[in-house]
Amino acid sequence: MIKKIVLMFVAVITTMMAIAQTASNINGTLDSAPYRKVSLFKIYNGRLVEIATSTPDQEGRFGFRFTPTYEGLYMVGTGTSQNQQGLHRFYFKGGEDLNVKISKEGYELIGKNSKENQALYGWDKQSANFKDKGTNLAGMSTYVDFFPEVETFKGNIAKIAKSVKTGNAKFDALFPILVDFDFAYYTISYLYMPRSAHPKAEDMTAYYTSFNADQYLKDELLQLPYGDRFLNILVFKKIDLATKPDFDQQVAAIPSKALKGQFIVNRLEGARSYNDFLEMSEQYKDHFILKEQQERVAAVGAKLVETKTGVPAFKFAYPDIDGKKIALDDLKGKVVLVDLWATWCGPCRAEEPYWEKLNAEYEDKAVAFVGVSVDQDKPKWEEYVKTKSMKGIQIHAGSGNDLSNAYKVTGIPRYILIDKAGNLITADSPRPSDPKLKTLLDEWLKK
Repeated sequence: MIKKIVLMFVAVITTMMAIAQTASNINGTLDSAPYRKVSLFKIYNGRLVEIATSTPDQEGRFGFRFTPTYEGLYMVGTGTSQNQQGLHRFYFKGGEDLNVKISKEGYELIGKNSKENQALYGWDKQSANFKDKGTNLAGMSTYVDFFPEVETFKGNIAKIAKSVKTGNAKFDALFPILVDFDFAYYTISYLYMPRSAHPKAEDMTAYYTSFNADQYLKDELLQLPYGDRFLNILVFKKIDLATKPDFDQQVAAIPSKALKGQFIVNRLEGARSYNDFLEMSEQYKDHFILKEQQERVAAVGAKLVETKTGVPAFKFAYPDIDGKKIALDDLKGKVVLVDLWATWCGPCRAEEPYWEKLNAEYEDKAVAFVGVSVDQDKPKWEEYVKTKSMKGIQIHAGSGNDLSNAYKVTGIPRYILIDKAGNLITADSPRPSDPKLKTLLDEWLKK
């Protein structure tokens, strides 16, 4: 009996895995002027990431065959991650076909389509007027015509949200959230679009005067293609900008920890100098709880880092052979020699005897020798370090790491020298086999 249950359990898991790995097909036509490409985007924490493109033929036909990495919303169309006009939202879980006709006016489902995408299509047609006026720069609409439309329609939202039962529990749970957030996004975004006439406080109708931003400052935003954009709008709607709130006050207005991180990273990406970046990233480092946030922060640092003597060195942090993270900040008070190397690198291995000798010579002095491996094969690096009993601090960054990107390292070994305060001496130091390195170390030890 137990064996039978186990076999049944394995069969269910196998079936679920097979479904999750089933490809979806998108068959479409463009009924408008020719475009160079149609793009397919996934949604990653409220932002769009392009995962595939298709070039339409002379008949405007395009197609995709892809395996969804998650069950949920994706975007298809002629827009971009920055300009979402021309993009349309569809639901994929794997194994379904999407048959769609895209035009300048929107999109139309044709032929056979999933229940989920039929439900989305029904809602998109009902809300098209609000979306167009609320997110499109074109048109002559003002609050005089728009506000009455909002008041008339708002009573339908709850009914529409409950109207869909596709049999897919995950989608049926998402749909009411989508309807609620969509309507709020379209109607509140309207206030921040250029208009020929803008409402005063006394012109605001009940929907706007009773609007509660906290109802939408929730993690559900991360599932939506406009999540990042709406986040900023909601913060500005919640806080009276006339009071000139500082950034700390803006962050404090966000109840969700994940959304705080998103909001901060959005601002961080506008940093103009590495010093500004360091100050802000250090102040708010505890808020970056999502992997993507940490990746975006690292990318900003790598982009802004400077290579002049005296500027703050790139703040790296990588695990040692025991998994303990070693950061540049941990080495303050010492001159730091960083060695970017790999086990497969012949010139790196040729420098090892000189590296070992320097370690021994400066053993009792304020110098930290840090080997940063760029090996893709981490187990091979671990075995190499243990077998060789390599001296110094040995940590693993892997290929494509942010330290290499920051200093545009295209070949190894590469040596980086950093002073006791964590400032850069040189991003391209002499090698251990070069006597000039000892001269530099002795010079900076005296400072």
